[in-house]
Amino acid sequence: MSNLSNDSEINEMCNGMLRTGRWAITRHAKHPILKHIAKGATKFFIIPCTPSDPRAYANFRRDYNRYIREFLIQTGVILAQ
Repeated sequence: MSNLSNDSEINEMCNGMLRTGRWAITRHAKHPILKHIAKGATKFFIIPCTPSDPRAYANFRRDYNRYIREFLIQTGVILAQ
């Protein structure tokens, strides 16, 4: 797809999100932004183009997983325990 980040893992994850068709990319002043385009979705992720933190991918993946869990609970797909 496209080169969104210099970190290969973040780039691969973002391109995978775009391939699902449930995420759209918009450009902001300095960073690309992934917006969730589903009914009831409110989240967007700012993609770090040149992450300096070695844990950038782990943090990005953690935030994504937390959001998806919260979204699925909100829409009633899964039940919270």
